[in-house]
Amino acid sequence: MVAVADRLVEESPYEASIRAALAVLDVEKLTREFVEQGEWIFIPQLLPMSLVDQMAAEVRSFSDAEIHRVRVPFVRKAGTVGQVAIARKAPLLSALHRSPSLLAFTSKLSSQTLTIKNARDAHAAALYVYRRRGDHIGFHYDDCGCEDAASYTGTFGVINDTKTSRVEFQMFKNDKTRPMLERSINTTPGSFVFFCGSKAFHRVTPLGANEDRVAYSFAYVREGKRLRGFRRFTENISDAILYFGPKAIFQKNYR
Repeated sequence: MVAVADRLVEESPYEASIRAALAVLDVEKLTREFVEQGEWIFIPQLLPMSLVDQMAAEVRSFSDAEIHRVRVPFVRKAGTVGQVAIARKAPLLSALHRSPSLLAFTSKLSSQTLTIKNARDAHAAALYVYRRRGDHIGFHYDDCGCEDAASYTGTFGVINDTKTSRVEFQMFKNDKTRPMLERSINTTPGSFVFFCGSKAFHRVTPLGANEDRVAYSFAYVREGKRLRGFRRFTENISDAILYFGPKAIFQKNYR
């Protein structure tokens, strides 16, 4: 039985455009590249600019007061808007996160049955806002507290008015059987990067003065892989410190 929310997404005015954008891709070729690059792929232009412009308009609808700023020295300096706020205020961004077509596409790339995280999890989907000089995040993995190879990340470029800030990746970092693969990408509006969170070591380099960069990122998990109990609690603490503030500790995302 199809859930009501999923049915509404399928019938939304956005899903047809998302499906059409994915239909022109050579999925078999991209899947081979994804595997060869350590479960990492970058598509420079996935979405049409008609959708990207709407995404940017939704991003700009969030006031400074709605963007939670965090500064942890040597770790992260940036702003964040969580999934709950996005679902309430940004229908296109929310539809992308819950898109059946996009979920099917990423499941094919990863050769896994992927599912959407708990709708009450602020980190299920988030806007990452870099608007002040020096905004950045240091090298990290996106394991989301899950076991290795259980969590996958998809990120769309939305606003990218910067000449300095890039996303740098290192794949095969701990694999002694092959050389490390490094990639530095510019997340231009409409671009899409997808990777296994526990395999791609990555960072966002510092933003320059008077620049603006916003990315929309969400996490999928392998079917049956859900955080519960103490691991869920510790992940919420991490969310509170690095992304969303103290309220994240009390998210209703334990089911």
